[in-house]
Amino acid sequence: MTELMLDGAGWNKPDDFYDAFFRVVGAPPWHGRNFNALVDSIETGQINAVEVPYRVVIRNCDQIGAGAAKIVADFACLITEIAARGCPVEIRTTNSDLRQPSR
Repeated sequence: MTELMLDGAGWNKPDDFYDAFFRVVGAPPWHGRNFNALVDSIETGQINAVEVPYRVVIRNCDQIGAGAAKIVADFACLITEIAARGCPVEIRTTNSDLRQPSR
């Protein structure tokens, strides 16, 4: 399965998430910035350059600002719902590893 890597470090507003996601899926400039439009483009397809099956991987979730955290959590739920309907899409979120290497 193709993995679409997004880095949440520095996201502070919903548009930061949308910009990153749209970039990795090759969304057209007219793509709507709402969950109805995401369902259309992910589940229905034939809108983005990258089509399912894929796994969205969002790294550094612990570094996402408060203004973007809710949309990322809601997006994770949306992907889970879409997958439950049989669409071949997954999501994985990870936090950063801020520990220093041992010497």
